Amino acid sequence: MPSISDERSRHCVIDHRPGHYLCFPDVRTAANGTLITVYNEYDQHVGRRRKLLMQTSADSGRTWSGPRLIRARRSHCPRMTVLSDGQIILFDDVRPNVGWSLDNGADWAFDENASGIGHGLLDRPLELDGETLLTVGHNHRGTVAHPAIRQAPTEQMFYRSEDRGVTWQQRCPLPHHPNLVLCEGSLCMFPDGRLACIMRENSMVYEPMYLCLSEDNGDTWSEPLPTPLIGHRPTLGLTPSGKLLVTYRNVAPDRGTAAWLGTFDELCSDYRVHGRLSRANPPQLTDRGMRIANPAGEDVTRFALRPMTDPRTATAELAASLRVDEAGPNGCGLRLGTWWRVFPDRIEPEGGTPVPLEPGKFNDIRLIYGNGVVSLTVNGSPACEITVDPNSAETRGILFGAPLPFEDNAVDSLWREVRLSVHEPSCFRDHHWAWSHREGLPDNWMRENVLELKNDERAAWADFGYSGWCVTPDGDFFCAYHHGGGDEPDYRPGLSSRIMGTRFSEDDFA
Repeated sequence: MPSISDERSRHCVIDHRPGHYLCFPDVRTAANGTLITVYNEYDQHVGRRRKLLMQTSADSGRTWSGPRLIRARRSHCPRMTVLSDGQIILFDDVRPNVGWSLDNGADWAFDENASGIGHGLLDRPLELDGETLLTVGHNHRGTVAHPAIRQAPTEQMFYRSEDRGVTWQQRCPLPHHPNLVLCEGSLCMFPDGRLACIMRENSMVYEPMYLCLSEDNGDTWSEPLPTPLIGHRPTLGLTPSGKLLVTYRNVAPDRGTAAWLGTFDELCSDYRVHGRLSRANPPQLTDRGMRIANPAGEDVTRFALRPMTDPRTATAELAASLRVDEAGPNGCGLRLGTWWRVFPDRIEPEGGTPVPLEPGKFNDIRLIYGNGVVSLTVNGSPACEITVDPNSAETRGILFGAPLPFEDNAVDSLWREVRLSVHEPSCFRDHHWAWSHREGLPDNWMRENVLELKNDERAAWADFGYSGWCVTPDGDFFCAYHHGGGDEPDYRPGLSSRIMGTRFSEDDFA
C-alpha cells in the first residue's frame, strides 16, 4: 500500500510520557484556525485511572501546546464537532457527558448526565441544522458470549437531538446480523441528504467494516453493506473536494493506522483481499508463479480473504495451485474451517491425518465447506474430510500463506492461482474471487488504495489506531491517533501508548 509511515517529517509526537497510557484522540479545526485535540490519559488500555486532556496547535499540527487537563474524573473516547456558529460540542463516553466551548476550546462547560443517551462509544455529533444534531452509539446486549463472535451481541443505536445537544432521543437501532459485531459507527451526510454510517466489525476474523444508509434522516436504514476496508473505530467524512475520507485502525494482516480516500460507490464495492508481506523477503512474481520464500520467524507473508459470516448456513470453496519446495513445521498453508498446512510431500489438516502430495510438482488443492464439514480434493481425487464447529468464530476465517503461530515458518513455495467462492444465504450474498500470479499480488487493490499513515504491526491491536482527522487551514489533512510503538524496546502490550499526529494530502493516495 502507499505508505508515509517512515517519512519522519510527516509525523509528530503530540504526547508521550512514561507511565501513562495516552490514547483515543479526536482532532478538529476550530473557527479561528487552531487545531484542537482531545484524548485520554490512562494507566493501561482498560484504564483504572482516566483523565481527559487537550492540546492546541497554531501551525496546522506541526507543533503542539503541551497537555492541559480538562476533566480529572473518568473519561473515555472523546469526540468533538465544531458547529456552524463556531461553538464546539464534545462527547465524553462516561455516563455520558456532553461538553461545550464558546471560545475555541479555551473554556469548557459539561453536563455530566446528558439526557436520553444510553449507549457508549458515541460518534462525533453531526449537525443537521441550527438545532438538530445526530449521533450513533453502541452497547453490548447481555453478558453471554456468542461463540461465533466471541462476545455478547452489540446494538448500534441512532440518536437525534432537537435542542442542540441538551436532550437526546433514541430513534432506532441500525440493522444487524447475529454473526456480525457492528459497533463504533461514524456518520456522514452526503450533499444529496443521504446519511451513511460506517461501523467496525469486531469478530476478529477479517470481516470488513460495514455501511448502513438512510434516505430519511435516520428514521430507517438499509441492511449492512460490506466495504473493502478491514478496521476499527472509523472516522468518516467529506473532504473539500467532495470525496469520502476514512481514517481507522487497520486490523488486516499488516496492521497500523490507515486512511482511505474515494467515492461512495468505491466504499460500497465489497470485500477486498488484504495482505502482509515479508519485509526482508517479499514475494517475487515469476513466470512460474508467486514465489514466497522466507526463513523461520515472524517476518512472514499471508493474505486474508473474505471470511464466512455464518458457517451454519454458508458454503464455501477454496482452491489453489501451488508447489512447496521447502517448509518448516508451520511453513505455509490454506485456511478453510481450519489450517491445512502444506509441505513438499503432504498436506496436514490441523489435528488430522496427513495426505500425501507428489513432491516437486504443482498440486491442485480444493477445499469445500458445508454443514460443518470440510472436504479435501487433491489433483481431482477426493482425499479426506474433517469436521469443524459451524457455530465457532474459529471456523469463519479464510486465508492463505503463513499460518499462526508466526514461528517455524521457513518456506519456499510457488503459488500459481487461488480461487474462492462463498455463498451466504443468511446475508443474501455470493462472493467470488479468483487470482493468478500473472495479475500481480493478490492484495493489489489494498496496495493501491489504502494509505498507511503509521505501521504498528508488532503492537497489540488495542494499542494503536483510534483516530480523528480534520482539514487544516492550509488545506492538508491532519490525523491524530494513539500509537503503541510495538517495535521499540520499551513497548509493553496494554501498557504503552502515545498520541501521534500525521499530515497528509490527497496527493499521497496517488
